[in-house]
Amino acid sequence: MDHNKQALLYLTYLLVYSDGEFDEAEKKAIRYICQEEGISENEYQEFLIRAQDFSERELFDQGMDLVEQCSLDKQTGIFVWLYKLTESDGMVHAKEVRFLLYSLRRTSIDFDLVKETASKMPSIPPS
Repeated sequence: MDHNKQALLYLTYLLVYSDGEFDEAEKKAIRYICQEEGISENEYQEFLIRAQDFSERELFDQGMDLVEQCSLDKQTGIFVWLYKLTESDGMVHAKEVRFLLYSLRRTSIDFDLVKETASKMPSIPPS
């Protein structure tokens, strides 16, 4: 699995747990993102098993290290998916937004670019 896909898995995992809830809409949204990005169910399940062994900080650091190894376009794509994921359960939680902004601060990606790019994409299908 390439850096882009791995980074996406680490950061989506952290994002969905940032508000303390991982509901069915978010699970379906992650499955949709995985499908769109060519991440198999098996790869996703293997990641979930590995992720249990890491602290939140380790997950974040590993995810951001992987993001930094991606091209600017791939980095933007990762953050666009994260942005779309914040909307998937019908509520944008403050903790999710803080996580997204904090993550963006470690890159050269502009939040307005992410928001603009996300607005041009269709929404993640509702559950």
